[in-house]
Amino acid sequence: MLIDERRFDFIPQKKWKNLSKKDEKSLRSYRSIYRWYKETKEEIELLEKQIKQKKEKVNSYLSKMKNLNYEIDHLRNDYHFSWSVSKLKNKNYYNFSLSRRGHYPKNGTLGSPKLIEGRLTKYYKRNKDKLEYLKKWGWKQFLVREVNDNDSKVRNFIIDSITKDPTLKKIPMNRKILFPLKSDKK
Repeated sequence: MLIDERRFDFIPQKKWKNLSKKDEKSLRSYRSIYRWYKETKEEIELLEKQIKQKKEKVNSYLSKMKNLNYEIDHLRNDYHFSWSVSKLKNKNYYNFSLSRRGHYPKNGTLGSPKLIEGRLTKYYKRNKDKLEYLKKWGWKQFLVREVNDNDSKVRNFIIDSITKDPTLKKIPMNRKILFPLKSDKK
């Protein structure tokens, strides 16, 4: 059904008073509803135009982000790293490795489980939560979580080290450097 003004324009408005009350009321209702219909339809058209403009903006943002992505890609290679712990074959002794795309891995010594746990317990002695996690997860899992925690001192040390030397060749790393104690300075 085509809806337009002609649907009620067939009788001049001046003549509506000659109609029955019921017909006049129905005609007035129809006219009101038509006005709401027309306003809503215009609002939809305006919103569709705004949606089209917003989609164009989104596409523009995506294009700009794509171009900038190439400029910041080296930061991902430098600062995105993975941490792994490995045991020496013939000893109860552990090392760690920091791996990054486009860089040689950075390796360091951790020591025996007894040395590692002792170091971590002393380093975190004032942080009961960390000590509970150390006890709950064990030192290996604790280290993985600690290095991946954005707020940890260890992760921040690694990131600061990468900032100073992206290759990490000039910066030594081991359990004493990652978890320094006051007694180390004597």
